[in-house]
Amino acid sequence: GHIGCYLACAIAKACKQKGQGQGKVVLKTGNSGNNGDAVSALCNEAGVVRVSDYSNLQEEEVDIVFVCVKTYSLDSVAAQMAENKVTPRIAVLVHNGIYKSPFSCTSLPVVVPQGYDFVQTKDAACGWTIHVRNEEKPWVLPHTPEAVEVEKYLASMGVLSKADPEYPYLLLRKYLINGVANLLSIVTNSNCNELLAKHKPRMEKLYAEMLDVLRVPHAEGIGMLPKDFEQVVWQGLASYGAHYPSSKTDFDKGMPIEVDSLNGYIVISALEQGMKAPENEKLVQEVRDMVMVRDACQ
Repeated sequence: GHIGCYLACAIAKACKQKGQGQGKVVLKTGNSGNNGDAVSALCNEAGVVRVSDYSNLQEEEVDIVFVCVKTYSLDSVAAQMAENKVTPRIAVLVHNGIYKSPFSCTSLPVVVPQGYDFVQTKDAACGWTIHVRNEEKPWVLPHTPEAVEVEKYLASMGVLSKADPEYPYLLLRKYLINGVANLLSIVTNSNCNELLAKHKPRMEKLYAEMLDVLRVPHAEGIGMLPKDFEQVVWQGLASYGAHYPSSKTDFDKGMPIEVDSLNGYIVISALEQGMKAPENEKLVQEVRDMVMVRDACQ
């Protein structure tokens, strides 16, 4: 995918520039689909070792693994790694939404404020570049000793990150931006600009409902919200401009959708608290229905 390729290439290039011969950067890829040519070209140029399964890593000492997959794949990735005795010390989880880690090692869910696109570029040596929106903003990690270690490592590789005491708030900020936009972009066939211009009333209803459901299970983060937090969400969404959320591009490519870790999480959390979340329930059902129709036509 976009983030895994970006990160692997950034680390491999930094290691090469620093003359660090120890260790290697390995990118485990599945079916890259339409991105296959870009991933191959970029990884070959950077010197990234690509593997299609974990069997070749059974004898390797794996220190940190960055798991850049959709949340619906996390359980199977953890199971495949365990089956092949790939036992990292730290797993950094890079995904949208909120999801319980299936890994037995120290797990660090990261908030990624960027958007990534593969762009064919004539002037690039390999013919491709990775366009990053909001590149100046750091990845945000929980404020733990392991996260500080990951922050220092990424900094040495030229990747901005921060083990931030405000992580509980920043997680909610990113989650609510995704929550009001990602699945709705599928239903309305809209990019971020179009969502704000044409569908803000519905997003406002989703936002209010999500905030209400999150108050108890995410009390620490809720307590950190600024008074103008709703405007923070709309401004954050606006920063993506004409970008289509990843859920929309996944839908268009015929891929599964991260429903359960996005608005589906609100639906489940509401049920667990004896609450109702009709706006989020409606959106989740609309997306499930659209996926069913799409898949039936393939």
